[in-house]
Amino acid sequence: MWLENCSGYQKNRHNCQMINKANKTETILVDFYKVDGGWIYFKVKVGEQLFDGRFSEVYDPIMDFKKWLEAIAIGVQQTSFEFDPEGNDIKFDYERVCWNREVLTIYEPTEDGEVFIKANVNRKQVVKEFYLGLVNFSKSDKYKPAEWEVEYFKERLCEIMKINEDELIRQMLELDRKELNNFLFNVNPINKISFSEAKDKHEEFKLFAKSVIEGEKSVDEFGKVETPMGWNIPKDYDYWTSEKKKEFIIECLNEETNGYSGVKLADFHSNLIGRYLYEE
Repeated sequence: MWLENCSGYQKNRHNCQMINKANKTETILVDFYKVDGGWIYFKVKVGEQLFDGRFSEVYDPIMDFKKWLEAIAIGVQQTSFEFDPEGNDIKFDYERVCWNREVLTIYEPTEDGEVFIKANVNRKQVVKEFYLGLVNFSKSDKYKPAEWEVEYFKERLCEIMKINEDELIRQMLELDRKELNNFLFNVNPINKISFSEAKDKHEEFKLFAKSVIEGEKSVDEFGKVETPMGWNIPKDYDYWTSEKKKEFIIECLNEETNGYSGVKLADFHSNLIGRYLYEE
């Protein structure tokens, strides 16, 4: 009898050890390390598992990413976040599979998609690493807003002139058509790009695309020419009513100036996550 009880004890102890091992929590490390050309690059590491990813401003996922982290922070049992990095879609999945086990999975959500990371994690650490990783990156010298964030013409002008938007509009209303065109062009030049050595318009378009993708040096031999175009201000602008001029000016001021449309990372700030990380 004693031997049977001893054997049963050993078996239960072994089972407990196996369960504890299976439920062992691993440390997650997140590093947002570069922004370039409309992409934010980052790495996620859990033990020996590594995911090297990027967010694209074309399919800007930042606010969805924030909502995913907020969902984890409030204690949902399962929540997913999927994004397009201008390649294969990527999915982040968090699930509390039982009272003492939480799993983070990073994978391609297709039938034969790759699983990059699958690990037991700590809920608060997941939120902290991802959230503070991006927040701290946005405040560092590594982050260049002009490589990601949308910038509106009015923001650039208000910064240069050190005035608010209402005062900016008032001053612009005092300009005639020629003065307004010169003012807008000097701050945000608009040029027509052509290639003197291109055989036709089709080749010219292909060269333009190549210069965007591979850099301007890749098309140097084709004679790239930039011709100032100015802003498209109607010829009868000087005869418009003040109200009509104001509408046109506001439309111009809402133009995007830097070619990127990513959300401003200051908007990633979350009071909910802040309370979860520091007030519990």
